[in-house]
Amino acid sequence: MEKHFVCIVLLWFVAAASAQKTPLSIKDVDSTTYALFLKQDWKPIITLGKQSIAEGVDFYYLKVRIGIAYFKENKMFSAIQFLEEAYALDPKNVVVQDYLYWAYRYSGLEMESRLFYSKMSKALKDEIKLDLPVVSSISFNVLAANNLDYDTQLKSNANGQTDHFRIIPEKYEMYSLGMSHPISKGLNLFHQFTLVPANSVKQTNIGSVLQNETYKVMEYRYYGDVTIALGNRWYLDTYLNAIFGDYDNLNTVTSDSKIKYNNMVFGGAITKASYLIKSSINMSVSNLNGFNQFQMGYAMSVYPLGSTSVVPFGSIQYKSQDSESNMVFTAGLAVTLNKIALTGFGTVGNMNNFIANNGAIVYNQPATALNEFGGSFKYFGKHLVLKVSYSFMNMESNYYDGNFEIISKTFEFNQQNITAAITWVL
Repeated sequence: MEKHFVCIVLLWFVAAASAQKTPLSIKDVDSTTYALFLKQDWKPIITLGKQSIAEGVDFYYLKVRIGIAYFKENKMFSAIQFLEEAYALDPKNVVVQDYLYWAYRYSGLEMESRLFYSKMSKALKDEIKLDLPVVSSISFNVLAANNLDYDTQLKSNANGQTDHFRIIPEKYEMYSLGMSHPISKGLNLFHQFTLVPANSVKQTNIGSVLQNETYKVMEYRYYGDVTIALGNRWYLDTYLNAIFGDYDNLNTVTSDSKIKYNNMVFGGAITKASYLIKSSINMSVSNLNGFNQFQMGYAMSVYPLGSTSVVPFGSIQYKSQDSESNMVFTAGLAVTLNKIALTGFGTVGNMNNFIANNGAIVYNQPATALNEFGGSFKYFGKHLVLKVSYSFMNMESNYYDGNFEIISKTFEFNQQNITAAITWVL
């Protein structure tokens, strides 16, 4: 019986030893990945390379081959990770320099590629011949927004009282012309001028008869954003949005036909683009519509595939306005297929005098956006980018008393926004 037990134990150990995988060696991994590299068989290089590194077998040429394999598979952020590691070990390898430069460019880290260009060999510089034009891109955007409930609200005001009135937005447009200027390899300026005409109606209930009076606004905006590349994929943005305009004076007590206003938004953001996540912390101050605002938040984009093909993104923003404060949440998904990018998003929270996209978007309408859901289609051509987008917003606005003071009573309406944009890349 004892002999049988010993035999069973020995057979178990033999079977267990046979079942174990042979540990990888540098020699085997080197020869196999080199052969695969010569055959341009990129996916097995990535698979074997990840397994090898997980088992503690890692060396310079493995990093190079994995980085190039990811590059060939259009997974630029993963390529950057391994090519940067290889470059740190041997900065003079021109093959690594070349692939790393273009990986920065194709992943959207153009300013990082400019900084890296200064470190490249003279032969590669002569081949690439990086030039910084006075203007690198010109963009033109048109947005049309309209109140979907406008016709109904003109005819009915169930909550109206004779001593109250409301401003019903009808429509507004935004016409924007922007330009980007690479001031230096580590400094870029984008600025944009926007014209915003808007039409609304002042509605008063007089003896159960609705009286509608046209109300027009003309607004002008100048936006400027300076981006500084700090190195190692860190970026600092400082931005300014100067807003000024005039609107019809509906208060007959005063003699001026127009009332002028000037508002300012000033802020900044610090961004880190890592291999799988891009994170940004932003902060801004503003004085929109006679109130003082402070806003700060965190935004994140995730690259789960090591590329820009599928990118979930989101942000959380804290906004305070005088004595009130609230949170605003955004989440979305961007999918890029060859030359086409599709994006869907949703934003929820009180967006009264809210700042988005590093100050480029300002929600300063008298009505408050409670949520916004939408999407966009983008086409990338050789020298131009075309974009069409749509969004739907649930809006809320207040009534006013006879002294033109805001009261607590509100009404809601739905708004749609349609945008068309074209960017010429010079």
